[in-house]
Amino acid sequence: MERSIYEFPAIFRRVHMERPGEIEAETAFMRAIWGRHRKRPVRRIMDIACGESPHGQIFARDGLTIVGIDRSPEMLAAGRNKNTVMPKLRFYRRNFERFTLPELSFDAAFMMSETFPVMAANSAIISHLQSVGRLLKKEGLYCIDIDRHDGIKLVTRRNVWRRRQVRIGQTRVAVRELHRPISWHSALHSIYELECTIRFPDRTSVLTRDLIPVRYMTPPLMELTAAASGMFRMVAAYPDLSFTMSLDECWGRWFAVLERT
Repeated sequence: MERSIYEFPAIFRRVHMERPGEIEAETAFMRAIWGRHRKRPVRRIMDIACGESPHGQIFARDGLTIVGIDRSPEMLAAGRNKNTVMPKLRFYRRNFERFTLPELSFDAAFMMSETFPVMAANSAIISHLQSVGRLLKKEGLYCIDIDRHDGIKLVTRRNVWRRRQVRIGQTRVAVRELHRPISWHSALHSIYELECTIRFPDRTSVLTRDLIPVRYMTPPLMELTAAASGMFRMVAAYPDLSFTMSLDECWGRWFAVLERT
C-alpha cells in the first residue's frame, strides 16, 4: 500500500504551499468574524480536520479551550508532541463525516485548509453538519474555509498538470499534481491526485500518493446545504480574508459563516 503525505507532518504543510504568516492571518480573521456575528464571547472552540492544530495552538496560548479532531494518527501525534504545556488544547481521533465527543458544548467551530469539499456524498455533508451542530451552542458559529475551484476542465484520462520541487532542510520533495477523470453525473468537480517523492538526507526515498475528491461548493449551495441539515443557517460569505471585497472579486478562497439555529 502506498503511503500518504499526511504521515509526514513536518513535510505536509510545505508541500501544500502554506505561506509565512498565513495561520496567524486566518486566526485573526476568525476572531474578527466572531466579533461581528456572535453576541457572547468565544471561549470553547472545535478545530475540525485539525492536523497538528496550528490555529488551535495560537488560540490556546491566548487562554481559549480548543478541541481538535482529525483522522490521521500521525498528524494528531505531532500536535500532541507540540502541546506539552497547553492543557487547554486536546485532540481526538475521529472521522469528521460523523462523530461525537465526550465534551461540553462549544461556542464556535472551524474547518480550515479547504478540507470541506472532500466530502462528496450528500449524506456525508449532512451528517457532518449535524455532528458539528449537536456540539455547538445555540447561535454558535461554524467558519468553513473553501477553495475557489472554477476553471478546472473535466478530463477523460489521468494527466499531470503541474510539477514542482520543495525543500525542507536537507529533505527534497518532488511533487506531481494530477487530475483524474470523473463521471459527468458525479457530485465531484474533480479528483486531485498528489504524488510526492520524498528524498531524505540519508538517501532513502518514500513515494506518497493521495487522492483528494473535490466537490465544488459555492455560497448559494452552502446556504442550501446549511438549511438542509436542519442545524444551521448561513449568515455570511467573505472572500480572501476580507470584509470589504465582493464575492465577484474573490481570487483564491472564501469563508462560509454558519450560525447554529
